[in-house]
Amino acid sequence: MGDQRRGIPKICRCGEADWYHTFKWTDVSIYEELVDLIEKLDNIEGASITLQKGVKTCEDEIETLAMETRVCEAVVEKEIRECTMQLRSLKNIVVFALVMLFFFKFMF
Repeated sequence: MGDQRRGIPKICRCGEADWYHTFKWTDVSIYEELVDLIEKLDNIEGASITLQKGVKTCEDEIETLAMETRVCEAVVEKEIRECTMQLRSLKNIVVFALVMLFFFKFMF
């Protein structure tokens, strides 16, 4: 098929615009178009596989980050509970110190 133009012809190779002459070469032209389409589909399929791998990687990363977030939330909640308990203890100590201060002040 060397120097021939690809695609579906408008006129026959011999130069005639007759339908019969044009039609007898369409099978070769359609085959060429199908080969071109197969190449394009292969490229699209390759790109699709690459994108699917990228999406899977992103989904895995999101899942990992979500798990880490849940762990961090649990740690923060625990620390908040501990800080609340320490704050209550500190409040009790301050109240006790004030009570003792007033008690000794009025006693002496």
